[in-house]
Amino acid sequence: MEDKIFYNESSSQSLGWSPDWLGASDFDGELIKRIVAFQKKHGLKADGLLGPGTYRRLWTEREAEIETYVPVEIKSNSENFLIYNNNYVPIEWDRVVLPFNRGGLKHTNGYKKMIEKRDISMFVTHWDVCLNAKSCFKVLNNTKRKASIHFAIDNDGTIYQFLDMNHVAWHASKRAVNDKSVGVEISNAYYPKYQSWYKRNGFGERPLITDAKVHGKPMEEFLGFYPVQIDALKALYKATHKACGIPYETPDTDTVDRKVARGTYKGYVHHYNVVKNKIDCAGLDIKNILNELKTMED
Repeated sequence: MEDKIFYNESSSQSLGWSPDWLGASDFDGELIKRIVAFQKKHGLKADGLLGPGTYRRLWTEREAEIETYVPVEIKSNSENFLIYNNNYVPIEWDRVVLPFNRGGLKHTNGYKKMIEKRDISMFVTHWDVCLNAKSCFKVLNNTKRKASIHFAIDNDGTIYQFLDMNHVAWHASKRAVNDKSVGVEISNAYYPKYQSWYKRNGFGERPLITDAKVHGKPMEEFLGFYPVQIDALKALYKATHKACGIPYETPDTDTVDRKVARGTYKGYVHHYNVVKNKIDCAGLDIKNILNELKTMED
């Protein structure tokens, strides 16, 4: 138990949470019990350790308690560009927010800065288990967590770029994949209990995914993406395909792909194609999206 108490004390300092977030008063056995109960409730590994995965879900739970959501005022860059190696590359989408735009967000840590132009051959798709892109950024940009992502797609389809594509983001669980990839976090709190938050704050009802499988196992129902988010993702795929030469290919499997995990695959992949302890983005048909894009370009 002492090891778990020490871990949770260190985690609290690095991630910025406190025992009262779980209704506890100190770092002790009672807190560990409450963490285990929270983890069981959310389908997480019930080990009593409040690490980054548990923290992200706890953060979202607290955010959902906010009665009134105030959206960030956005002024999109009118030219519709992304940034790759300090150069602009075009994207066919009218809601793009770059780090230096009004309302923009920029990673200040948790990534590897590259000077020479990087060869990008893979695109990793994630969901953020947060209520919005700004919350996702806050979780990732924690000064001691050391995590980052190039893009985020908000509930209304706004694409945020947090990091120049040339830099190596720490997002895909494996260094070999990070070195060769860019990634996106699509905003989606995942758990159906958050449906009321989306409706209350004017986003409308999210689709419910009821028939998804990952790693060969059926999943309990969860929230899907808004159609506008899928459209934004298509635009992002198309832009990165043209800018980086990433082929319109995706693994034909619902689990880990060896080439993806080794960083040698070239194409668009799910996070679950990288490591077996990830399930994002189950229910998202990347193959169908790529086929649509291929047809449009023929």
